[in-house]
Amino acid sequence: MWPVPIRGDNTGTSCCLCMSAPVHPPVNPSVDSPRPPPVPHVVLVITKGEAGGAQTHVLELCRALQGRVRFTVVIGGDDAHSVLGQALEDLGIAVLVLPSLQNSLNPLKVLASVRAFLAHVRVLQPDVIHAHSAVAGVISRLVGKLRQIPVVYTVHGFSFKPQAPWLIRTNAWLAEAVLAAWTTRMVCVSAYEKQLAARLPMPPERVSVVHNALADVPWRSDMTAQPPRLVMVARMAAPKRPDVLIEALALLAQQGLYPDTCILGGGPDLARHQQAAAPMRHIQLAGDVSDVAQRLAQHQIFVLLSDHEGLPISILEAMRAGMAIVATRLPGIEEMLTHEQSAWLVPNSPQVVADALQNLLADAPLRQRLGRAARARYEAQFQPEAMAESVLTIYQQAPLMDTARWPMTRPSRPTQQLASQQAHRQSAHLVWSLLGLAMIGLAYAISQALMASGLATVDFGRTVLASLVPYALAAHLLYRGAHMPAAERGPLLLVTTGLPFWLTPLAFALLQQPYSRGALLLSYVLCTFWFWLADQWFLRHRPWRLVYQDPRVPDLLAPWLPEPGGQALPCIRLLPWPSQGMPLGATLACDGAVVPTAPPSPERHHFLTALKLQHIRLYSPESLQQSLTGRMSNEALQNELWQTDGNPAYDLAKRLMDVSVLLALLPLWLPLALLVALGVKIDSPGPALFSQRRTGMHGQSFRIWKFRSMRHETQLAPQFAQANDPRITRFGHWIRRTRLDEIPQLFNVLMGHMSLIGPRPEQDGFVQQFAEQMPSYPYRHLVRPGLTGWAQVQQGYAASADETAIKLSYDLYYITHYSLAMDLLIVFKTIQTVLTGRGAR
Repeated sequence: MWPVPIRGDNTGTSCCLCMSAPVHPPVNPSVDSPRPPPVPHVVLVITKGEAGGAQTHVLELCRALQGRVRFTVVIGGDDAHSVLGQALEDLGIAVLVLPSLQNSLNPLKVLASVRAFLAHVRVLQPDVIHAHSAVAGVISRLVGKLRQIPVVYTVHGFSFKPQAPWLIRTNAWLAEAVLAAWTTRMVCVSAYEKQLAARLPMPPERVSVVHNALADVPWRSDMTAQPPRLVMVARMAAPKRPDVLIEALALLAQQGLYPDTCILGGGPDLARHQQAAAPMRHIQLAGDVSDVAQRLAQHQIFVLLSDHEGLPISILEAMRAGMAIVATRLPGIEEMLTHEQSAWLVPNSPQVVADALQNLLADAPLRQRLGRAARARYEAQFQPEAMAESVLTIYQQAPLMDTARWPMTRPSRPTQQLASQQAHRQSAHLVWSLLGLAMIGLAYAISQALMASGLATVDFGRTVLASLVPYALAAHLLYRGAHMPAAERGPLLLVTTGLPFWLTPLAFALLQQPYSRGALLLSYVLCTFWFWLADQWFLRHRPWRLVYQDPRVPDLLAPWLPEPGGQALPCIRLLPWPSQGMPLGATLACDGAVVPTAPPSPERHHFLTALKLQHIRLYSPESLQQSLTGRMSNEALQNELWQTDGNPAYDLAKRLMDVSVLLALLPLWLPLALLVALGVKIDSPGPALFSQRRTGMHGQSFRIWKFRSMRHETQLAPQFAQANDPRITRFGHWIRRTRLDEIPQLFNVLMGHMSLIGPRPEQDGFVQQFAEQMPSYPYRHLVRPGLTGWAQVQQGYAASADETAIKLSYDLYYITHYSLAMDLLIVFKTIQTVLTGRGAR
């Protein structure tokens, strides 16, 4: 039933009915001082916090990007005061310890690590997860997939290199191949590692080479010092080979050469190597240390022997110190150094290593030349600034790239990108509605089972089949309401599914056909559940990802975006366009782009071209405001050329519904009107009715009627109604709160001056003023004014010209989109207002 709506005010402007809603400021596209670019929150994950190459890389990355990225570092193991953790805390970086994260791929340990890391991620809510080391990469990609967070994985060295044992190589490739699909971006520290990455099922545009880098330090090796001293920095575990160095030093000892040698680094093989070196007193294994740079400066020859490497940090440290370097000839190391020009590259043979060391120990000019060349290569190629800029660009690009749904597959290219969010929603709704026929089929199967058991009659099954009609009508109404703000989807679902099924018994009565109330209720519950499930699936669990390039966009949209953690839907994620653009061939994983009006520029042209080539939908801030709030933008109000058309077919149907409803309910509201009129006369002297001239459809003036709720006074000029007006009588307070003072306007509806639903009619004296202030104001007269409307249930009573402008933005939205679905939603919200008594003045 249509309610007896709303209230006016004896001196009030348009209306009445109202639910309290926050009043937002209009969008101002001329923001002069845009906020600074957002600082991404990145969670770095690493398996161990001991001294090592990956750990040094993490420390240098945090140091280089501090202030431009908000880092939180998660370190595996139970050492709360690890070398890496202490260094990060000294920088002011937040550090979390994850004891369950260990260097093991045992399924039980992996599961424990995933659960523990998930708990941290729920609290931290990072923009990007950046994993370092293999086990951390496994955990991070699993968590990233579960939480829909992009994961960047830095490979410090693949374990499936040809030099690795077959079993290790096979298992490592399988693990990386399975998780490559869930790696948003992969960072290789050397070009050789990228060649290995090509063996994985991963699009090549997702893989980048970012060389390790180190910040400069004041400590330099004194290459003129005699006798020269040797040093090796390596973790005492595979693939490092300090044993080859110890054997080479043993061969030198047989020739009477005992160079002072220090091997730095801890690990599981430390005790074994200490035992092997024990007979040679000139060799010292010092374990983990925190002052590597100072110790390197005390030596002249650096040695790194290994079975396979990515781009070792320890060699960079030696290059930075200007040392003569002897290293295993490996692809990653050959990217850093050139044999006989900036280093001495050798195979892992004790004799060949011993010969190289003997030459360097004896040839001071050679040591100095190699040291200078190594230092020059460091200064030219391995400074932190280049690494930081590359990684920052990857952080910016990662949220705009999607991952595959299943392991060992490639991400599918998004389709229908060019369509608007409303069109996507309508398309999904059509598919869902067709699939929903299965709900009717389920109800019919239940009816057959009940009939077979004697618990239902044949009318039960026939009623279920007849429910196809209200189901189709509900689906159509939801389809027409796809433009509604997402926050209104719940009430819209209730009224659009409820009304067709509530009216179905009337149709059976008119046709004089028997039906089953139980069958109708069963069909209604199943269909409502089905559409509710669609609402949950398509709106609540998928954020609306919008990319932008103009730095003004966050400020322009700030008033309209849902509050963090709030109930407004959908969840909007604004993603800044990377300053370096997207990788060539990368597919954008976004739902649209926000493009405000701005002068042309090369950056803007490149941005728009990239979007158009991928058929990404472009939205103005004003159109987004409309879809988020159910209001037209301030620009539409002020645009002298803005215009819209009505809906003549629905206007006719609406007029027929208005008259039918009022005539059917005449026995109810007419006696009530007589009782209210008697109450007004008894309460205070003066006429029972109050009238004003209002402007209606197409600008036609008419006289609106309502029961007097104020003292009888002469009104000299139009004025806004005020809250707690002292002129309101005792009985007037009650009829205002219950909206009974609006009953006489039902006669205006019967006469065709008004409709039950539409914009509230404005006083004639205000129309000219508002039309001059707001050029789009006259378009609210395209439809009949109503007793209640979209502006009333959203914004409420307008008590000033500014509030009238906000009210007009709702009215214009209604005139642009009005339909049966929207009118039903307004009725629902009007009933809420009448029952709660809110909005009265």
